Amino acid sequence: MEIKEIGKIGGGQDGAIFGHLLFRLHHKGGCAVYDLAPLKEGGAPVYLTSFTLGATERIVPHCNSVCFGAEYYAEGDEFPLLYANVYNNYASAENKRIGECCVYRLIREGNGFRADLVQLIAIGFCEDAELWKASPDAHGVRPYANFLVDTDTRSYYAYVMRDEEKGTRYFRFDLPSVHEGEVDPVLGVRRVEIGEGDIRDRFDLAFCRFIQGGIINGGMLYSTEGFSNSEKNPPAIRAIDLNAKSEVYYHLPSLGINEEPEMIDFMDGVCYYSDAYGNLFTVTF
Repeated sequence: MEIKEIGKIGGGQDGAIFGHLLFRLHHKGGCAVYDLAPLKEGGAPVYLTSFTLGATERIVPHCNSVCFGAEYYAEGDEFPLLYANVYNNYASAENKRIGECCVYRLIREGNGFRADLVQLIAIGFCEDAELWKASPDAHGVRPYANFLVDTDTRSYYAYVMRDEEKGTRYFRFDLPSVHEGEVDPVLGVRRVEIGEGDIRDRFDLAFCRFIQGGIINGGMLYSTEGFSNSEKNPPAIRAIDLNAKSEVYYHLPSLGINEEPEMIDFMDGVCYYSDAYGNLFTVTF
């Protein structure tokens, strides 16, 4: 793997690219938008605007995994649906919303944007120790999961940290339609609960304690992990072949990258990666 620093954007969590626009999300639903088109001519990303995801006053989207999906909310929409995980173990809310993902309709308004919460997708078996959750004595392992859409197969993937013995588990489901589900009385949007019977595939790979951003591209799931200057949980990228159910681990400190990983996505066949502080790279696998 080769990684090359090419510019600077604002820091944050994961991000999603559509066309030449990068939407870089923050841990409480803030979003900064950048034009990446200048990169094709050797230029720098251009900051355009910022906005906040809808319903953040009632739900805390951590945005550890963010991606555009395969479906549009309505005919004529400019952007497909945007998916962002909740992962709100830092929130004071009584309902931590373990295993939930927010679905947003992104709308351009003049020179700005807004993102309306239109659906929640929830895993219905998060308390099942055989399927999902970590062992009761597994200190610090978080059961919130990352959620990504494979737009080629219209599949919905969840991958969750369990514990060192059980590893990281990957699930594949059919992607729910945005118009499925019952209306949540608190949030006023449809909520779909995925059950054990909805599992289309599952497999386990090596344990990774602190999953960060991710994206699916060309049958591969690229997942970032780790913290800055950490020997126990070093910055890394995993390239996971979803068909072969195998992975390649890339130890970033050996390539001179020591900051906490976050964002990863593709534009025009090129992989873009950013750490938590906004240093932007291209990656060649």
